[in-house]
Amino acid sequence: MIFELNGTIVIFVVSFLVFMWLLNQIMLKPVGDVIEQRSKLIDADLEASKNSRGEAQRLLEGYEDDLKKIRHDAHAVLTRATEEVSRERHSQLDRVAKEGQTKLDKAKADIAAERERLIDALVAEEKDLVETITRKVLGDESVQVSLDNGQVRRTLEEI
Repeated sequence: MIFELNGTIVIFVVSFLVFMWLLNQIMLKPVGDVIEQRSKLIDADLEASKNSRGEAQRLLEGYEDDLKKIRHDAHAVLTRATEEVSRERHSQLDRVAKEGQTKLDKAKADIAAERERLIDALVAEEKDLVETITRKVLGDESVQVSLDNGQVRRTLEEI
């Protein structure tokens, strides 16, 4: 027989079991513990990253809300500034137009007054000139020419 049952087999089985127990104690348990610790560490890091991502998402939403509010406020400020500048521009344009109209009216009045003074001066000169021409044409220095100031004035105004 090739295989005999004797005490060697018992020693062999016992030594194999002891070897397996020692192998388990020395090699497999520490490796299993390290693998389990790494798995726990990975799970903890994964959970922390999920929490961090959620916090980052909340912060991002908060920043986006703040940015929207700031943009809205900036738009409102720009709108108010544009309206204020427009009102100021219109008021200045109105003021300049009024000043221009006032100056124009004053200039017209000055021109009208100057025209009246010139016409008055011309009426007297025209009367003298007509009298002189009439005397020279008639050849008589004693001729009295009677001209109506109103008629001379109307004629000069028409010219």
